[in-house]
Amino acid sequence: MKTTVAELDAANRRLRESAHAVGVALSSVTVYTEPAVARAVQAEQNLYARIDAEFGMLTSTEAGKRMGSRSSAPRNLATTAHRNNALVAVRQGTYLAYPGFQFGPSGKPLAVIARLREVADSSGWSEAGLVQWLCSPTTYFNGERPVDHLATDPDRVVAVAAEAMAVSW
Repeated sequence: MKTTVAELDAANRRLRESAHAVGVALSSVTVYTEPAVARAVQAEQNLYARIDAEFGMLTSTEAGKRMGSRSSAPRNLATTAHRNNALVAVRQGTYLAYPGFQFGPSGKPLAVIARLREVADSSGWSEAGLVQWLCSPTTYFNGERPVDHLATDPDRVVAVAAEAMAVSW
């Protein structure tokens, strides 16, 4: 399969736009940023972009609607579910984003999420750390992602999470 000139041109354009955006962001920081920190932040943003593309990263209003709220303020349903540890959210700029993988076919939060939040909290893991772990391949699942087993084998995901999060470095 040959790469076309148009594909190369589009890739070049994306690369330049990306480099420009990163440059603008870094220039707005008034302190020296270690290259490793910049790489880690970029890797986190790339992961969230992949989660968004695959599952969606919902605002609280979108999450509330997915959960079936008919209220004039559906965000309250998602906010309450999050506060009660039934949902996980990550900060995206000025708002919390709710990864779409945690909702079942009916729109209700998967019960396993509350159990995973409990394991993460007791192990000192953040919600962002939990989301990142769920969406990253792991040897505990033979190179597969835990997120791909949430609906089919939730008990195993919780057990593996407890084991993985108990590891001390």
